[in-house]
Amino acid sequence: MIKLALYVQQGIIFIMARALRIEFEGAIYHITSRGNERSPIFRDAYDRHRFLTKLGENVETHGIRVYAYVLMNNHYHLMLETPRANLSAFMQQFNTSYTVYYNHRHQRRGHLFEGRYKAKVVDGDRYLLTLARYIHLNPVKIQDCSGLTIAGKRTRLRGFKWSSYCAYIGEAKYEKFVDYEPLLSLVSADDGHSEQLFQEYVEGGLARDDAELRDALGRSSKAIGREEFCRRMEAEYGKRVEQSGQKLDASMRRIEVGVAPELVVDTVCSHFGVSEESLKKRRNVHLSRVVLMKLLKECSGLNHRSIASMLGVVDGSGISRGISRLNVLLEEDGESRGRYEMLKQQIINH
Repeated sequence: MIKLALYVQQGIIFIMARALRIEFEGAIYHITSRGNERSPIFRDAYDRHRFLTKLGENVETHGIRVYAYVLMNNHYHLMLETPRANLSAFMQQFNTSYTVYYNHRHQRRGHLFEGRYKAKVVDGDRYLLTLARYIHLNPVKIQDCSGLTIAGKRTRLRGFKWSSYCAYIGEAKYEKFVDYEPLLSLVSADDGHSEQLFQEYVEGGLARDDAELRDALGRSSKAIGREEFCRRMEAEYGKRVEQSGQKLDASMRRIEVGVAPELVVDTVCSHFGVSEESLKKRRNVHLSRVVLMKLLKECSGLNHRSIASMLGVVDGSGISRGISRLNVLLEEDGESRGRYEMLKQQIINH
């Protein structure tokens, strides 16, 4: 069975570039990369063969485990694991090597891919099969197939050469760089029936939308999984961004899977032994009030204006000043900083 660490505090490498990459040993990712301005990244079968050849070479060099892939016209999907916590190094070398090949063959210059690839960490076994189905069904989820019957989509899917699906269901040879056993073991421990059961599972998605996975895919730009897992990833992400001293745009700073503000208030009241009414009194200068301000921002994703409205403060500037005072205290007093982080983790992991 594929296992994914559920605690991001231990052994994680955070790499800052244009966007933070969360890397740790054994992490599993859903990778997508699209052509610049949505232009094609493959012009013919030879390009696709070369892409897969380079993928196999780089997988071997970096010790990557690929579980699923699909090559569309202007983008690709990968599901892979990084036993060495080296996603960035692998993806940089792989995308660059294919770009160099493509530009040379087609006598072009410049970027082939649009911005940086997207990489979401996957939360354990629960989401791996549904993600594999999502990846493999891409060829029949396009507009050109919208008018096909279920039987027509099934035929188109089984005839699509440029994904790992045909090998999974026994209609093509296994590729050396793909590790098939872990996903097949999730549908059956019996090797004699696993390919058939995998086929039934994937093609079962032709007739219906996977609502759970759709919600999980849209929940966070950093992870695919339960709300608790996504909150952990976002909390660590925010912490590392703050430590790095780099400024990111608003879309990367926002909390995408926030904790309910009522939970934050209740937790702070319980921790400090105060009432909700006292926290909302304008003349209250107790530490609990500014701690609540900061936690509402970091755990619930509320802006300063919304926090001000909750606490009866005139405007967001008062919240900004309160959080700034608390930040100074946390920086100077290790005991207070430890107490705050413990409280924050309690809220995130509720």
